[in-house]
Amino acid sequence: MSSQSFAKKLIFLGDSLTEGYGVPQEAAFPQLIEQKFKQDKSEWIISASGSSGSTSASTLSRLKWISKDKPDVVFVLMGSNDGLRGLKVEETEKNLSQALEWASEQKIKIILGQLHVPPNYGKDYGKRFTEIFPRLAKKYKVKLGPFLLNDVAGKPKLNQADGIHPNEKGHAIIANNIYKYLKKEL
Repeated sequence: MSSQSFAKKLIFLGDSLTEGYGVPQEAAFPQLIEQKFKQDKSEWIISASGSSGSTSASTLSRLKWISKDKPDVVFVLMGSNDGLRGLKVEETEKNLSQALEWASEQKIKIILGQLHVPPNYGKDYGKRFTEIFPRLAKKYKVKLGPFLLNDVAGKPKLNQADGIHPNEKGHAIIANNIYKYLKKEL
């Protein structure tokens, strides 16, 4: 019997950050994390469902779609485009709530990744946006993952020219941070 039949699946659900916009596919953080799990001879299979430009409004429909793969855990990284577009914080929270509510009903284990907006959006908006994630994690009793761009955001050497999307070095740091978190949580 192959060990694959006993494997557990984790899917990252996100946007261009998850998709690895602007870097080779194998250099995107989900693939780097998958390599780390393989090196560990772990039973976890890691995959990603990243779609550039997607907002929290698509979270529920995309979650329903990837649930067909019967993941053991879905790591939700949705909302950064909402913030970058200055969408209402209440809308982002409502959209994510609907997805978490559905996941709860379906008994799908969720890790909710934290996202922030760049400082140029103003302190008030930034604070209100950041507070969405711990509040929802508490409300729906899901694990709260670390801030995705920890040690990468705002550092020109680790980002592409747009200042938003990580370069290969940035993705390597994200992969290390998220991998350390997942090793403890899984």
